[in-house]
Amino acid sequence: MRLAQNKKAAIAAIGGVTILARLALLPWTPVPQPKVHDEFSYLLAADTFAHGRLANPPHPMWIFFDTFHVIQHPTYASMYPPAQGMALAAGKLLGNPWTGVLASVAAMCMAMTWMLQGWMPPEWALLGGVLMMLRVGLFSYWMNSYWGGAVAASGAALVLGALPRMWKHQRTRDAVIFGLGAGILATSRPVEGAIFFLPFGIALVRWALCREKTERLANAKRLLLPLATVLVCVAGFVAHYNWRVTGSPLVFPHFIEGRLIRTAVFLWQHDQPPIAYANPQFDDFYHNFLPSLYQSSWPAAEGQLEWKLTDIWQFFLGPALTIPFLALPWLLKEPRNRLLVLQAALSFFALWIVVYYHAHYAAPLMATLVVLMMQGMRAVHGVKVWGHAVGAALTRLVVLFSLLIGPVYFVRFLVTEPNATLDWLHRHSSPLMIAMIAALVALRLALWLAPQFWARPSWLIASSEFLLLAGLVLQMCVNQRNSYPDDYAFVDDISEPFRKPVEQQLAALPGEHLVLVRYAKDHNSGEEYVYNEADIDHAKTVWAREIPGVAFGPLIQYFRNRDVWIYEPDDDDSVVRPYTAQSDAP
Repeated sequence: MRLAQNKKAAIAAIGGVTILARLALLPWTPVPQPKVHDEFSYLLAADTFAHGRLANPPHPMWIFFDTFHVIQHPTYASMYPPAQGMALAAGKLLGNPWTGVLASVAAMCMAMTWMLQGWMPPEWALLGGVLMMLRVGLFSYWMNSYWGGAVAASGAALVLGALPRMWKHQRTRDAVIFGLGAGILATSRPVEGAIFFLPFGIALVRWALCREKTERLANAKRLLLPLATVLVCVAGFVAHYNWRVTGSPLVFPHFIEGRLIRTAVFLWQHDQPPIAYANPQFDDFYHNFLPSLYQSSWPAAEGQLEWKLTDIWQFFLGPALTIPFLALPWLLKEPRNRLLVLQAALSFFALWIVVYYHAHYAAPLMATLVVLMMQGMRAVHGVKVWGHAVGAALTRLVVLFSLLIGPVYFVRFLVTEPNATLDWLHRHSSPLMIAMIAALVALRLALWLAPQFWARPSWLIASSEFLLLAGLVLQMCVNQRNSYPDDYAFVDDISEPFRKPVEQQLAALPGEHLVLVRYAKDHNSGEEYVYNEADIDHAKTVWAREIPGVAFGPLIQYFRNRDVWIYEPDDDDSVVRPYTAQSDAP
């Protein structure tokens, strides 16, 4: 609590602990390898920005480099908004793109703490920052991949943290922070960010204008005018970025990729006539995989609702952090909390009606859930039953569970071989829990029946009670891990090599290389190996795909000074073999 009273120190401590804790895990969970389409696209954006460009000129051999979530015309660039790429670019300039991921997650935890300081006492704000660090900051894919999530969540936290400060202090700096948060959302998750921002923007304008005339003028000068200035600058940057990438300030890069998608994007849409693609991987992804996600019908829409509700609950909350929401009926008595609930419902509705979903799509929503969760925890903490602080005990259990659940999942991830101790604990979990509960009840009865006998060695009793309670919660965590492996935001394939062995093999060889990727007919289009750097012609290794009916000759002639290799990842993804004339035939 003493640390929490120094708000700036508390925010800095959250960021520092997040970084140090994740770095401490590097011997067991090393720097992650990119392996998903989106990650490579974000890394292309990072490489482009690190070279001082917003986009790259199209390559003359682009047809061999065409790949998922990367546009080739009118420029060669990522299809995604620039904010995540900028964070990775900052890390790349410091030595490794993942450094940008590490910094962005630490910044998110700091922003969440700052946000909560505007809504509640500082000790509760610090606790909320710690809980989010434990839940999302260390073991989730937001930290252990390049997909993002933390950048958008940071923008949402700035918006939601500035709002109560503007209501209370009417300071220009808070209006600027409010606008900067909106800018981060616009350049990271523009659709979800706009829906997140809309209710708060309307609430702010309504509050500022529904005052006395003198106050309206002052609020317009101190709040609305600076906010409008920031938003105009953000809109100008987005338009400029679009113009440099797509040639039009109104055409987002995502729209170019969207022309390839012939399946439903919104729940009410139907599939469009298919497109003929040059490479079979596009054909499989756009004609088989995407249509398998959704078929327009009300039962399918209900399935989407259930799936997304479950995933949001599993990723952001889980069993323990759901307990504070029991106080929701009482929270709704406060108008500001009703605004939060309305905003959360609107954000989830937006997530529901769009077919495609991952947890980082809901990053803006996370800020609202965190404020509601901590408001609920404060309400639960004050509950008393027959004079006993039942609510305080319950919130302490929530905190204890949150502290232990991450290490339980982590330890289970480390133990890959059969372990007799873990197996024994799993088989005897029920008797162990009954025994610990009985011991706690016996201890409580002893204190009640003979308080004078136990008064002097109270530290011993308190320590024994805490150890029993910690053991009971630990066993509950183990049971959750064994029964529900997906109910915690944990990534267990961080060190998956993907194409890293080949990259290392070629990096150790002299000269420059051209890798011709040949897929099997039954190749999984979710595993894509053809991704390149921003400056393809000067890259150490260039990756190109085999396209049926298109000869390699022009490509090999273009890169005639490179060593040429054939790579067949479906046979063995750890080796390449030299290209020969006979290699043209599969």
